[in-house]
Amino acid sequence: MLTVSIERGSLIDFETTGIPFKDKEHEITSFGYITSNKLVIITRRIKEKAPFYSEIKGIIKKLPRPFYAYNAKFEKDMMKEELNLSFEENDFVDLQSPWKTKAESIGLKWPKLDELISEPEKYFGDMRVSGKDCPGLWKGYLATNNENLLKMIAQHNLSDLLREAILLLLHPQLYKNK
Repeated sequence: MLTVSIERGSLIDFETTGIPFKDKEHEITSFGYITSNKLVIITRRIKEKAPFYSEIKGIIKKLPRPFYAYNAKFEKDMMKEELNLSFEENDFVDLQSPWKTKAESIGLKWPKLDELISEPEKYFGDMRVSGKDCPGLWKGYLATNNENLLKMIAQHNLSDLLREAILLLLHPQLYKNK
């Protein structure tokens, strides 16, 4: 339970083995969401994806909309390609949007979430997990059953959700429009 709350809609984030329409493989390994003051991370533990997908499909169908996400197109594509779920364009609010607009207006590339809000590990030069690490961690888990590798994926999923929540707080107009 969180001390802040998302009363309209749900903040969502997937961790995957790749990107739809770019990478050959793009299975979901972890799914996290915040709705109301509840934060949940669900991590896949078996190679077979069908039981995990069935579980998260049921959850996603019940989550209040809109879905807030950083680079919402990715979440929408994952839902369509991996979960066979289709939603309307207005069911998604892209938290990257105000930052893309600002970057374009001053001639910069679109910012990654890590570039807008870094993690403490980056400052101290400690090991940290990025989204690019998650496919290798998943493959490592499948080879070894080392639960610590799953915890690292879940920790990254948690970090993304919390940093995305900050972006939503910084741009309340994204929240008020729905």
